[in-house]
Amino acid sequence: MARSLGARLIGFSTLLTAVAVCLAFLLLSFSLRRHTKDLLAGTLAHHQRTMLHLQRRGLEELLRTSTLMTDSPTLRAAIETYASEASPRAPARTDLLTTIQQELDKVAGGLGRDLLLVTDRTGRVLAASGAASAGPAIGRDLSDLPALRRALEQDGPVGPQNLAVWSLDHDWLRVGSVPIVLQGFVIGTLTVGDRIDDGFVRELRRSFDCDFVVLAGDQVVGSTLAARLGPDDLARLSSRPQRDADSPSVARLGGAEFVRTSVALGSDEQGRAFELYLLHSLDQALGNSNRLLGVVLASCGLAAVLLAGLAGWWMSRSVLRPLEAFVAFMRSVADSGDHSRRFEAGIACTEVATLHRAYEHLMQSLREHERRLLLAAREDLDRLERLKESEKLAALGRLLSGAAHEINNPLTGVVGNLELLLRGDDLAPQTRERLERIRREGQRISALVRNLLKISHRDSGERGVVDVHAVLNETVDVRRHDFACAGMQLVLELAPVAPRVLGSELELHQLFLNIVNNAHDALAEAGGPSPRLTVRSSVSAGQVLVEFEDNGPGMQSPKQVFDHFYTTKQIGKGTGLGLCIAYAVVQKHGGEISAQNRPEGGARFRIALPLAELREATPPATVELAASGHAAAEPTLAASVLVVDDEPTIVDLQKEILESLGAEVVAVASGREAIDVLERRPFDLIVTDLKMPGGVSGQDLYRWVESNRPTAIRGFVFVTGEMDGGPALDLVQRSGARYLLKPFSVEEYVEALQETLDDAHVPS
Repeated sequence: MARSLGARLIGFSTLLTAVAVCLAFLLLSFSLRRHTKDLLAGTLAHHQRTMLHLQRRGLEELLRTSTLMTDSPTLRAAIETYASEASPRAPARTDLLTTIQQELDKVAGGLGRDLLLVTDRTGRVLAASGAASAGPAIGRDLSDLPALRRALEQDGPVGPQNLAVWSLDHDWLRVGSVPIVLQGFVIGTLTVGDRIDDGFVRELRRSFDCDFVVLAGDQVVGSTLAARLGPDDLARLSSRPQRDADSPSVARLGGAEFVRTSVALGSDEQGRAFELYLLHSLDQALGNSNRLLGVVLASCGLAAVLLAGLAGWWMSRSVLRPLEAFVAFMRSVADSGDHSRRFEAGIACTEVATLHRAYEHLMQSLREHERRLLLAAREDLDRLERLKESEKLAALGRLLSGAAHEINNPLTGVVGNLELLLRGDDLAPQTRERLERIRREGQRISALVRNLLKISHRDSGERGVVDVHAVLNETVDVRRHDFACAGMQLVLELAPVAPRVLGSELELHQLFLNIVNNAHDALAEAGGPSPRLTVRSSVSAGQVLVEFEDNGPGMQSPKQVFDHFYTTKQIGKGTGLGLCIAYAVVQKHGGEISAQNRPEGGARFRIALPLAELREATPPATVELAASGHAAAEPTLAASVLVVDDEPTIVDLQKEILESLGAEVVAVASGREAIDVLERRPFDLIVTDLKMPGGVSGQDLYRWVESNRPTAIRGFVFVTGEMDGGPALDLVQRSGARYLLKPFSVEEYVEALQETLDDAHVPS
């Protein structure tokens, strides 16, 4: 392994060094290329400015030549005389033309230009001279040439507009035309031109030491490049970048890269633009530099590669061989499973010594970790069993909630019909007494069902002002029968004034019930004489104190009773979550809870909750009932009411109540039927159950009315067997509608509908 790892180390270090050298070469080449390009671009920009300067100087020289010619008395007299005698019918004065030609030849001899041309004020040629083999014929009309026409019409200073390109006898000439002015009037023009050909660009190359190409559209007029330019090369040469179009840029021509810039030479009579391109070969400028750079980097790279290989070989001998021995030792430990063995071979380097110390520390931590894993596994198994019990209790709670919900529907019919019977006057006293007894028992069942709903976590969970004594009474009522059957006493000692706190009634039920349940189990398990649980309340210093005291065996560890999953009960009899939940509820309500053993024996739980700040309010109005059991004054409800419920008994009950009040009632058994009725006519009130079969619940019906009959929203009243704190409760709270929990009394039902009708008639 050491040999293969050493070979890999040598190869890797060598490869890494070679890659670093190559990257350095590429980086330096890129930097050198960029620097060279910038240098060539600066040179071409200078040449460009020089040529533009020379162009301006040429125009100024041309203008001075024109001025000198007008200062010649002979030439001026000849042009004036010729212009005054010029007539289509009169023959041309050859003597005057000869005089003009002689004066022009004198000027041409001093300028050394390829073409000098003088025209009259109409653009006809008067004389032509220069190094060109032939010029335009005398008398030829050149007024259609743009540059000459601009000179004849010029009323401003001379500039680039006076430059153009002419084609004369198959030669391209770059010309400049200026007016000949005498006493403020143009009497003719002077045109000076030079050939544009290979000789022109070769002369420029000798002057500026760079290559030149002259393009007329897509035609090469002159070039100093050795390679012939194809159509693609011409397109790349003439293309200009979007930014800094006049600045030098790079173009690939004939397989080589050139830094290029251009100078406009003018346009010919067909409007074609002639461009003079200045080129510097980037490849040629970089050739020698790249070769020298390559030699230097190759030499340095070879030396670096050799040094890296030697360093890798030394590392493989000094580190990898001892490491191989240490790895072999760890393999033998892994195969044998004996973690107590020690590395006996000599430690030849610091690296292996560090690994050995880390190995020793790892083995020690591993043994400690194994011990903790075994302990945690036992605890996890115990917790898993308790979680299973907790899930069973949760499933039981859901089952209890469903059963309580199903009880509410028939119980509503029983209680409601009993109240309707009791409102009659023709009942015998004995019958009325028995019916009253049945009604009271029904109300007792109703209270028990509601307590079961709260205990099973199915109420709304809203926070508000809660009567602590009422919650304690309900909690004790739930378990009083169990205590009595087990021969135990459950005593309730409450303060004279009922304290109120701000919180959740459901959570306080759960808090008190968990403590009562624990006390029941502890007293039943102890089996002592006269087992007793006392629940008392008191108010002091802005707090309500609730104490639970029993005379049982007490607690093994009072400081741990509020920990998660802590319990002393056998698996299947406790989850270890009850008192943990109780502690969380008290903390959530801003109070304190403590647990301790009583000196005389037994356990004591003490709960302190802050009192709610209550404002004085007018007590709610009550309905005065006559001795016969019905209201002293029979109310009326002049309204149209749509009743929606899938329970026929409850529908009949509501119809009978409403019809007795004089209301117009329409009853349907599903949300779909209610929508069909609402599409045909409106109603003052809509009383609907929340949960109904058929795909359209009370919530769906409310949303349909909200979208299609928004004026009827204020007349909604919900009737439900439970409020589970889910989407149903959210919708009721958002809508602000009233709701009745089954079973309800006739008075509650009538009062809710009357208040809803009154609110619906108040202008919004």
